[in-house]
Amino acid sequence: MSSPPRIRLLVVDDSNFVRIALRKMLEPASDIEIVGEARNGAEALRLSRKLKPHVVAMDLNMPIMDGIESVQAIAAEKGPPCIMVSNETSEGAAATIRALETGAVDFVCKNSSFITFDMASIERQLTEKVRHWGRWRMAATGEAPETPAPPPVMAVSAQPPRPPVSGHRPDLVVVGVSTGGPVALVELLRELGPLPCPLVVAQHMPASFTAGFAASLARSLDRPVVEGGDGQMLEPGTVTVLRGGGDWVVRRGPGGRFTLHAQDDGGSIYHPSADRLFRSAAESAESPVAVVLTGMGDDGSAGGTAFAGRRLPVLVQDPASCAVDGMPKAAIRAGIATEVLPVADIARKLNALFTLT
Repeated sequence: MSSPPRIRLLVVDDSNFVRIALRKMLEPASDIEIVGEARNGAEALRLSRKLKPHVVAMDLNMPIMDGIESVQAIAAEKGPPCIMVSNETSEGAAATIRALETGAVDFVCKNSSFITFDMASIERQLTEKVRHWGRWRMAATGEAPETPAPPPVMAVSAQPPRPPVSGHRPDLVVVGVSTGGPVALVELLRELGPLPCPLVVAQHMPASFTAGFAASLARSLDRPVVEGGDGQMLEPGTVTVLRGGGDWVVRRGPGGRFTLHAQDDGGSIYHPSADRLFRSAAESAESPVAVVLTGMGDDGSAGGTAFAGRRLPVLVQDPASCAVDGMPKAAIRAGIATEVLPVADIARKLNALFTLT
């Protein structure tokens, strides 16, 4: 039996040091081959056409053509998926969010790892994401390897969704989302009517990213979107994006108002944790609704069991419509989904629930 084809990666960064560091990180991965290096976005576009990589690891700030322009051009040509390798600063966060809005599929933060040489975290993330998007690209171009791609490609059991819950008008909506989230959230929130209750989003992002992400959503959607932190009161009609890098729970306070509280005890893999948000919502709210959207991993499925235990609705994005189907498939496999729908239909379902008396 022949070996499966290797994933072809193009590395783009104007820093020779960073290009060497990325190469060193990926050397242990025998299934990934760096086929070229570029020093700016224009070179990246030229080499993308010439070398036909399966994935591009793209820097943001470069001379001649920056990463955002290059991503737009590659996406317009239906080229390979681009993973942004960005600085974990407010400026880097804002630029990364713009890149995600204009065609990039994912991102990895350089942060201090490149200074301290403690590169284990970024090495794990980058290798995992290059593997996922590389195999996604191979499948799309008919070059799929003989072995399944880890970790998002998972078979869903034939377990049917839980019976839909008629219930009552929601007093809280909680959303768990990861890779592919910026695009999915815009689609969801654009289709929603006025919100009679708070809506809270656990989007896996670093702490430096979520304020800019909330501001970007507010500009795109012309509705109140804020970043949420410790002690913050959740307002009806407002979308709250949980601050990244940590975990948060909701609690009902005096007068029935919900507030956010930090819960950072190191027990979660993904931050902010949808599992913890969901569990606290099921404990604190009378008639909450949980939504699981696109994302890598299984965050939300454990917390969703608290909804299932109370026969509360859990709306799950149809895996076929996801950028990455790991989280929705995990929720379906766990038997917590009441309905499995495309994003626009999830919004319509929520709108219908909002009209209940």
